[in-house]
Amino acid sequence: MQAAYIDNPPPRYIDQARAFGQHLGGHVRSYFGGMLPFMTWLPHYNVSWAISDLICAITVGTVVVPQSMAYAKIAELPPQYGLYSSFVGVVIYPFLGTSKDVSLGTSAIMSLLVGQIWVSIKSMPEFESGVWTQHQYAVTMALFAGIVTLGLSILRLGILFDFICEPAIAGFMAGSGLTIVINQFSKIFGVPNINTSEAPYLVFGKTLIHLNQSGVDAAFGILSLVWLYGIRYLSQYLTRRYPQYARVIFYFNISRSVVLIVFTTFLSWLIIHFGYGDADDTPFAILGDVPSGFQMMGVPTVDRSLLATIATNIPSVVTLLIMEHCAIATSLGKASDYRINVNQEIMANGLANIFGSFFSSYPVTGSFSRSAVSSKSGAKTPMLNFVVAIIVVLALYVFTPAFQYIISASLAAVIIHAVTDLIVGPSVWYKYWRLHPSELIIFAAAYIISLFTRLDISVYVPVALSLIVQLYRSARPSYAIMGKLIPPSSLSSPTQETFFCSFSHPTLGRHVQPISKGILCFQPHDNLVFENAKYLFGKLHEMVSSQDDILKAVILDFSSVHQMDYTAMEELKSVAIASLRHSNSQHVRWYFVVNDSLAVRKCLLVAGFGTQRPKRGGLFHSDWSDRSGSKLVLQHHQDEKEQPNSNMDDNECHESKHQHGQVIMMERYGAAAAEAPSLDDSVGMDTTSTGHFQGKYVSPEDQVDWNTIQCIRDVYPYFFPSLQAAATAAVEAHFPADDILEAPPLPLSPSSTNTDAAAATTPSDNDMTKAV
Repeated sequence: MQAAYIDNPPPRYIDQARAFGQHLGGHVRSYFGGMLPFMTWLPHYNVSWAISDLICAITVGTVVVPQSMAYAKIAELPPQYGLYSSFVGVVIYPFLGTSKDVSLGTSAIMSLLVGQIWVSIKSMPEFESGVWTQHQYAVTMALFAGIVTLGLSILRLGILFDFICEPAIAGFMAGSGLTIVINQFSKIFGVPNINTSEAPYLVFGKTLIHLNQSGVDAAFGILSLVWLYGIRYLSQYLTRRYPQYARVIFYFNISRSVVLIVFTTFLSWLIIHFGYGDADDTPFAILGDVPSGFQMMGVPTVDRSLLATIATNIPSVVTLLIMEHCAIATSLGKASDYRINVNQEIMANGLANIFGSFFSSYPVTGSFSRSAVSSKSGAKTPMLNFVVAIIVVLALYVFTPAFQYIISASLAAVIIHAVTDLIVGPSVWYKYWRLHPSELIIFAAAYIISLFTRLDISVYVPVALSLIVQLYRSARPSYAIMGKLIPPSSLSSPTQETFFCSFSHPTLGRHVQPISKGILCFQPHDNLVFENAKYLFGKLHEMVSSQDDILKAVILDFSSVHQMDYTAMEELKSVAIASLRHSNSQHVRWYFVVNDSLAVRKCLLVAGFGTQRPKRGGLFHSDWSDRSGSKLVLQHHQDEKEQPNSNMDDNECHESKHQHGQVIMMERYGAAAAEAPSLDDSVGMDTTSTGHFQGKYVSPEDQVDWNTIQCIRDVYPYFFPSLQAAATAAVEAHFPADDILEAPPLPLSPSSTNTDAAAATTPSDNDMTKAV
């Protein structure tokens, strides 16, 4: 019989370094080539895409002008800063961004955080004495937030965004949206002297207390909200009623904000021009003077004392701009079936803020509402952002005289209407609760904290909670003690393969039988690393200690383990040493179900679990020092065959003791194959009482007649590709008279529930085992 013994040797460090050096040029080209994603779509740009982008850009441009000025007011900055900030982002993004839909510029939540930080800055003596200015604060915050963000992208730390879970982002954005709505109530109703920098619940309470002081602003504010929501719901009804006109209705719906601003501004101008003559004497609040053009463009001046003061706030600004931008870009990418490059998005954001500081911009990020409009308008490429930039420039140089007549209540209505989509209802809370209480806790904490404290604190809380939950899940992963069962003959496959199932399985656990007396099977469900090694192997130690029978073998199913470190290796060795106390001082054999993970394989070989040769004063001799001479490995296969209680052949390749076997060791990696002896070198030809054993090395380039191979095994006698093979080997080695396939069958229940449960556990044709 011929058998293929597969080896999967981890490459040496010097080989890895040599391979990296050989492909260094390709790595450099790949690194810098990914920084210019527009090169992938620009050569394919056509007239059809240009028309779609132009229509989309005009639609987004009509939204960006009123929104940017409104968001600047949230940031406690003059309205022109919103226009400055909306220009640079849309110019930078087409060169560096990987999303066709994202509109980079002012956002409501970022503006709220910038405004809250500014409130604490402007009360300091340096600002009151004129040492610090509002302009310095805005550009310094944008410049250094951009520098930090750019540094994160260069170091490819976008992976950190993956540690922020979805409930944390949803809760933070919902709480922030509600905070913005509460802060705009006083402007909607024209209630004076409300400090919106306080906690939202205080702002809401004081607004209700002084609601009797409302003026003419309330009429404009309420009617503006009625118009915005009325057109929105009317458009939804008309779209369902007349789907053939859905496109026209969509553009009508999108234009509701700009129509509102244009109409109320014209009405304001009529009232002031013919009724009062002076904009300072109006009975309602208006936006006021908006300077034309880029009045403060230039190299930002950085005051060191101001930088030291706001330095503690920069991490929260960076966290928010990355979290908000990546959440928007990722969700829109999923909706349109494309994927973004998180590191590239962070780079685009960082450079937009750095260059924006030269144009008097405050920190910017992806805008949820404008990006959604861009996606629904049929954007094809980021090229549309150039047209949006042109619209912003036209607004700055042409329409600023009219902007001073914009009614503040109408602008507040636009803000409320834009952020209410961020607020979620009870159904979302219930959804998180049904999934897992921890998801609800994270969501609720992020939501509620934003209503009772500053926004920067509510940035850190969901991030911290996400990390805590992730660390807990990693430190306390699940595991299973596995046993065997055979499904009913009417439902099982013709081969009657053994099922392996956890003793704690809610449905099948009561039918599970031990694999055999003195054999324990342990299956971790996560990687074995320092944060969970003590816990998992502590549980394994408890199982070993609680064995009623003399322990003979332990099967470790590492099929789901892809990483293993030094701490885990030492913990495993400790358990192996402790197991000797429960085996009458006999050596306990350890059988491993391994995948193709090099990290796991290396740890097991260093600890000596590949051949398990006893070591005086220790556990096993290391197999790692013998990696270049595999004669020892193959010789150990023969030695195992000499021992009647250590027959390692599984049931597929079981052969009689008087048959001959040719061993073919396949080297998977070229670097390792180069270290192996040549094809002419004989690994060993030793004749024993158990038969004739012969093997040779075969490199990846050599052709092997796989039609002659009857089974494939690992070159190390205690490594197996499946739990079926490991369990069979363990039983045959220690209990030769037992047959693992003769486990008591799972009784058929007359109820359909048990029948369905048994059917659900029937193995497929491609699976050797089934771990439930």
